[in-house]
Amino acid sequence: MKSSAFTSASAAQWLQDAHSNGSELNLTELLAYRQQPLRMPVPRRAGITVQSGQRLSKTRGRGMEFDEVRHYQAGDDIRAIDWRVTARTGKTHTKLYREEKERPVYLCVDIGASMNFGSTLLLKSVQAAHIAAGLTWHTVQRGDRIGGLIYNDSQHHEIKPQGRQHGALLLLKQLVALQTQAVTAAPPTQNLASQLQRLQQICRPGTDIVLISDFYQCGDDELHLMRGLRRHHNVTAVQVFDPLERQLPANFRQDIDVMSPSSLGENTRGQLPASQNITHKNWQQHASKRQQKLTDQLRRHGIAHIAISAALPVQQQWFIGRPQ
Repeated sequence: MKSSAFTSASAAQWLQDAHSNGSELNLTELLAYRQQPLRMPVPRRAGITVQSGQRLSKTRGRGMEFDEVRHYQAGDDIRAIDWRVTARTGKTHTKLYREEKERPVYLCVDIGASMNFGSTLLLKSVQAAHIAAGLTWHTVQRGDRIGGLIYNDSQHHEIKPQGRQHGALLLLKQLVALQTQAVTAAPPTQNLASQLQRLQQICRPGTDIVLISDFYQCGDDELHLMRGLRRHHNVTAVQVFDPLERQLPANFRQDIDVMSPSSLGENTRGQLPASQNITHKNWQQHASKRQQKLTDQLRRHGIAHIAISAALPVQQQWFIGRPQ
């Protein structure tokens, strides 16, 4: 995967064409993905329990979901007679069902404090929203229902799976609302673990779950929860990163105040004497160690993993980064 950023001129042109400033979301830049959706990355892996009959067809049959009641017609299954409506109206009525063939999709999008960082093109939170928008429109176009959990450090919002554009617009508007919300100094009340617990409660078996985050909060407890989700769902982790988190530029010569990727699930800030070669080396070693640990743990728990840089448009990386 390419990790080099745009030149300043090409980045400025891309941002202008995308109607984005790179740091604050607006609905226009997310609506644009209706014309350039991102295909769902979820692989069908052995060991994942997916119940049959989870897609809604346009034909009617004896399925799981009630549709409507109509007058009894010759040939209707007498087991489907709605006796309450029949008694109330004096005329025989039959229950109709929709065959369940629709696969719900849940996007869990992290736009907390650690995601409000970016050194080049986009903040990680903005890139996460772009990924979510691309997946949302693809889900709508293939006829499935889209839902989501969007959270920052202080609150979360659940969007129940809905079809067509209505569900998509609800999700995108909530992304904009939370990403542009002012950061507060209050102690965090929301994190990745709490969202994974919610997903266990609200997702039906066979749901496609996509987790979009930098996974700085991903430790043993979070991985245990992911493994639990994977027993009954397709789970994919889309990791959003900034190149500066992995390697300092060779020509960096001044002290900066940035996030240190010192260890898995730990965020620290401090002054970096970047002119010293040892600092560059230590920075890269810490980042590489953290990344390798995360990658190994996700693989060991059977979680599909994609890494997407915030320094390049997601369209240039998506098919390269998709799990096989």
